[in-house]
Amino acid sequence: MGRTARDHGESGIYHVVARGVGRQIIFEDDADRTRYLAELRRGLAGDADDAGATALLAWCLMDNHVHLLVESEQGAPSRLMRDVGSAYALYFNERHDRVGHLFQGRFRSEAVDDEGYLLTVVRYVHQNPVRAGLVDACEEYPWSSYRAYAVPGAEDGLTSRERVLEAFGGRATLRAFHEEVDEAATCVDVGRGGIRRLLDDADALEVARAVLGDVRPEEVASLPRPERDRAIRTLRAARLSVRQVERLTGVSRGVISRA
Repeated sequence: MGRTARDHGESGIYHVVARGVGRQIIFEDDADRTRYLAELRRGLAGDADDAGATALLAWCLMDNHVHLLVESEQGAPSRLMRDVGSAYALYFNERHDRVGHLFQGRFRSEAVDDEGYLLTVVRYVHQNPVRAGLVDACEEYPWSSYRAYAVPGAEDGLTSRERVLEAFGGRATLRAFHEEVDEAATCVDVGRGGIRRLLDDADALEVARAVLGDVRPEEVASLPRPERDRAIRTLRAARLSVRQVERLTGVSRGVISRA
């Protein structure tokens, strides 16, 4: 039986997860993590030398799996994952005196075509160490792209930040969004395939009208501040993204985040 075709999205952005076979650890120490990032850097450079470039938008290395958010002109980044995985597995097996496959089958991936869902995936990737109880805040974990986004002057030599920062509307909004925890978010991950996508704008408008009652979404911006902020919190509690609330109400992202 042939393999199922990869999901191909219109945006060219993909959330990728690769895990150790049998959930085994694939990073024993920081030297291993450093080597994986070096192989990833080589793989990205190799793609750039060919017809279609691949950009890394976000990443996180956990003990037994890897999250990557990539933007690729070639569709789902199968060659990148194959080349990086093969090179790293050879290194890992030699260094740790083991044989056999290191990664479990093919990597898992999903297309990220909705901008609201893009924000959710970026946060989900960066919050993995917090969810696992390794740290209390994203910026405490050194093996993800969060610091490159949130800390002024921080660079990791891997992450292409322009696309994501534009979607968030700047570093301050990104940091505020990452301080929220959405327990309902179930992006593609290790051991489960459920995918939650945010509402499209038409459905978001219907939800906004329902939860706001007598207030129309376009009237929110002109309400007195306490009422305005209360309406914004109501919309956010209804699972509308910051960008959706901005589009529906005309209130700026900074005000929405503070509310």
